[in-house]
Amino acid sequence: MTRSIGMAADATVFRAVITMQTRDGKTITTYEGPYGSIGAARARVSFWTNYLADRDPGTCEPTGTSRASGYVERGTVTWQRVLGSA
Repeated sequence: MTRSIGMAADATVFRAVITMQTRDGKTITTYEGPYGSIGAARARVSFWTNYLADRDPGTCEPTGTSRASGYVERGTVTWQRVLGSA
């Protein structure tokens, strides 16, 4: 998916850091972003927490636990020209 990140030098950006537990017990950490707002990064953490929610086998209702968790990191962008790119 193409994302527009045309922003000012030293702009603040956000990324979602997601930790997922696979069914075989392995832990995986992924990073999504950059996003221009903290809300967009938080939404990705919420998505994965809800998507990988543990469900009751009888009712399929969420149990309140999940195989995913995460947090948001803030950073700044430093743009530099890449030699030989044009």
